[in-house]
Amino acid sequence: MKSILFCFFLALAMTMAGGTAYAFHQAGVAYCQGCHTMHNSQNGVPIDTSNGGIGHEYLLIYGNGSDTCLHCHGAYGQFDGGLGYGPGGDFYWLTRTFTWSSHGQNNVSTGDSHGHNIISPANGLTPDAVLTHAPGGNFLVSREGCTSCHDPHGNQNFRLLYDNTTPGPIYDGGRYQFQYAAPQAKGNSRTTYVGGGGNETNSQHTVYKTGMSNWCANCHPNFHSGINTGAFLHPEQAMGSDIASAYNAYISSDNPQGGTDPTTSYWGLVPFEAVEVDLSKVNPKNYTQGPTGLDWVMCLTCHRAHASAFADIGRWDFGAGFIVDSHPQSTDGGASSNDVQNKYYQYTFVNDQRSLCNKCHVKDLGDGPHP
Repeated sequence: MKSILFCFFLALAMTMAGGTAYAFHQAGVAYCQGCHTMHNSQNGVPIDTSNGGIGHEYLLIYGNGSDTCLHCHGAYGQFDGGLGYGPGGDFYWLTRTFTWSSHGQNNVSTGDSHGHNIISPANGLTPDAVLTHAPGGNFLVSREGCTSCHDPHGNQNFRLLYDNTTPGPIYDGGRYQFQYAAPQAKGNSRTTYVGGGGNETNSQHTVYKTGMSNWCANCHPNFHSGINTGAFLHPEQAMGSDIASAYNAYISSDNPQGGTDPTTSYWGLVPFEAVEVDLSKVNPKNYTQGPTGLDWVMCLTCHRAHASAFADIGRWDFGAGFIVDSHPQSTDGGASSNDVQNKYYQYTFVNDQRSLCNKCHVKDLGDGPHP
């Protein structure tokens, strides 16, 4: 009953109107009992009765940090059976592995490849079975959790992300120190299931301004090692006028150059950093402005931060020539009908739509239709 009441009052605090109403973590540290217990006891009954009832790490009321976060945030859309349509994605996809045969080969899209493998035993989420460290970095996957990125005690950064001005997350007996600042962005409600206020669409989505890729480099620094040599151009790289014009003109593979109104050309599935946007005035519930040449490509242009239905945390299936051929398909091993329905949120595409890389690069100009 206490946990039910706790989540009720947390949700109430997040939705109350008025300038003095804050979400649970915002404007300073939350009330401690929301996540911790002083003596592994409530009303004379141990909270944790496993392992002899010795309690959880850091006196948490649930098994570990991610268990504690997802106890409430899971139902908000962060672990919601694929129905979490938020910008970060739904950690549910980590539990889904899809198999299929094509061109005489057996293929697999493993749950491990679908996102950041946070460790949450209560939700069946385990460390990455393949990698030992973050790709392009040294962060141990055995230490990965919600609080590897988000400060549970609250700060003034976007989404409570750690930065380079304060101690980083608890890590391997100490602290993992971040080298880069938190990104500047403005988002919607943390409730990201459909209708919850934070679900992503072409008009309602996070508005990114600057710093996202550098922030990712806190754990993935080697992915940026070729920037100065010209060998690797995507992260923290200005689009330039040609790419921006292509993005704004692109409507679909059927009409790749027909767009004439940059103010309505934004695709939620292919975001970018609008470096000149005024975050104090922008409305992330209604933002459809396409890029200028000054705006930047970033890691989240192609990837989600939490998880997706696709390998490499892709916003779309990088391995499919046509979007309609993306996996999971209804014939795939391990795929449910809901998985197929939820993989692209509620976005719609023409049947001939090819990879969404073409929103910027237009390599599908003049291509034939889907067979």
